[in-house]
Amino acid sequence: MTTSLEFIDFTTQEGQTRAAALQKEDYVLVDTYAGQLAELAEIRDPESVGKTPAPVHENVGDYVVVYPWRKSLVRIVGEGAYRELRTNRNRDLITKEEQDRFAAARIGFAGLNVGNPGAVCIALEGGARTMKLADLDPLSLTNLNRFRAGLPDLGLNKAILTMQQILEIDPYYNLELHENGIKPDTVESFIGDPKIDLLVEEMDALPLKVIVRETAKRLRVPVIMVTGNGEGVLLDVERYDTEPDLQIMNGIVKENILSAIHNPATRTLPARDRAHLARDFMGAHYLDSRLNESFESYGVTLAGIPQLAESSFMRGAALCYAAKAILMGRPIPSGRYSFSFSDNLKAVA
Repeated sequence: MTTSLEFIDFTTQEGQTRAAALQKEDYVLVDTYAGQLAELAEIRDPESVGKTPAPVHENVGDYVVVYPWRKSLVRIVGEGAYRELRTNRNRDLITKEEQDRFAAARIGFAGLNVGNPGAVCIALEGGARTMKLADLDPLSLTNLNRFRAGLPDLGLNKAILTMQQILEIDPYYNLELHENGIKPDTVESFIGDPKIDLLVEEMDALPLKVIVRETAKRLRVPVIMVTGNGEGVLLDVERYDTEPDLQIMNGIVKENILSAIHNPATRTLPARDRAHLARDFMGAHYLDSRLNESFESYGVTLAGIPQLAESSFMRGAALCYAAKAILMGRPIPSGRYSFSFSDNLKAVA
């Protein structure tokens, strides 16, 4: 399902009448249009900072965006000016040419528990203005130790929640929703129709984790995955775009583990055994000692595998960094990478 918001042309009498009618239905109008024009004038005339910039004379558009889930109306400039405003503070940490290349990319997110902070981080930086978002799970209360959401969002599908968060950042994004997640018979179309430039894989189902990689490899689509590792993260990069013969998961997963994942009987294993298989898929010797201990405690003294908020935010940053590097042609070879503050925090003064 492709999402779209209602845009009201506020320069027309018809549009103003429509906005007024919605306000009578208890929609609240947020109007900072004059401030947007002032900021736009300043960034187009940077030598005037602290002075009076030359006014914007061109027609930059004047729209009211309808957010039904918030009962809100927001008045904004048109798409080109909006993007100019929203990405201005990226310059020149990201050059205009890089920004355009990043924005033009198409990314698929398979799994939005971990994928959510990555999708939101990329959207904040103005990247991948076309995204496919897939997840079948609703937000639960136990997610709120790490998921950037609140109590009013409980029960909402994570793909829909991510869609709402992105469209509240930039209503001009093109988002394709897959509220039922990805299934073996939809993997091909998710990756290849239309073909994405990058796959972010963050699903829980082990067979699907393998199937999507096999499909991405055949279609030469790079895959990135980030895993919370205690207070740090593991980042897996699989460059099937440049290395079509690369082994699944860079050859980290042992053949006996892959065979067990492909075995249909695996689906009927007790939850504790499936968790251990997931640990072995990641490679226990790569994992933080406390995280490894939690797998032994799962189903005994723990009802779930722990994840932390700081790791979740780091995962979003790591996904954004890796996606940007791949899409902008920066060097980031296939492999597994590890980052944690305990290992990487260095005194410089």
